[in-house]
Amino acid sequence: MLYDLIIIGAGPAGLTAAIYARRALLKCLILEKSLTGGKLNKTADVDNYPGFTSIKGPELAQKMTEHAKNYELDWKSEEVLKLEKKEREFVVKTGEGDSFVSRAIIIASGAMEKELGIEGEKKFTNLGVSYCAICDGFLFRNQEVAVVGGGYSALETALYMSNVAKKVYLIHRRSEFRAEPEIVIQAQNNPKIIFLLNSILTKIEGGEMVEKVAVNNLANNKKSELSVKAVFPCIGLAPFSSFAHELGVCDRENYIAIKDDCSTTVPGLFAAGDVARPTPNKIKQIVTAVAEGAIASQSVIKYLKK
Repeated sequence: MLYDLIIIGAGPAGLTAAIYARRALLKCLILEKSLTGGKLNKTADVDNYPGFTSIKGPELAQKMTEHAKNYELDWKSEEVLKLEKKEREFVVKTGEGDSFVSRAIIIASGAMEKELGIEGEKKFTNLGVSYCAICDGFLFRNQEVAVVGGGYSALETALYMSNVAKKVYLIHRRSEFRAEPEIVIQAQNNPKIIFLLNSILTKIEGGEMVEKVAVNNLANNKKSELSVKAVFPCIGLAPFSSFAHELGVCDRENYIAIKDDCSTTVPGLFAAGDVARPTPNKIKQIVTAVAEGAIASQSVIKYLKK
């Protein structure tokens, strides 16, 4: 079967793209290897999405998914391994051995949390090292935990864990945070959150589970240890784009560079959401992912009319 559009990824960007594509009567397939809704499933509370004063991330993911499914899309729970272009058509190959052909592609595959790259991290992954507080936080009730990072996700994770844990150490390599002042103030006013600024985590240790971490203060080179039962790295994202490398659209950090209309250097190939290269004026929010999904889909419609 030849599709008009294949969307790789079913997070907010991909789901929105699907809605707009089907409303234009495009023959559309969504490929998603994991849960629909993307990182919404790892988000505790969403307080800044229009229409909802406050809503749980997984609930918003479900509502978006139900909305998209109203439009009779083709869905496949398969991981994309390779994306090729043959003349004016694209071939998508999956881990299940399937191949799908389409006239246009929107890559909305999102990004995964970056690793710290320190000793003990891989050893204790799922044994105290977790990249999803909403998934695993309850395992560390009334325990002391560490959150690493200085952006919105780190502060959000620290606040979430303050409702579960006995104490939360927030470790950040700089003295200032890369997040909205409101959430920074929230964290600063929380008595359960202990700030360790100008500091980095250098090692994670333990027996069967995480027991302690080594911390280095960059300002005075003072080294210390913290007894914690869990570590939550929140230091940024690594895009899911390896399947598109051969098309030459990925930069050195594996982001896909896009123009204002979400197009890439390859005709017929578009990208939206966290997988797309951030620009100075682009903020990583649900609303911007949704907007890019809509823009990408409209651009596909124009492209297919050529």
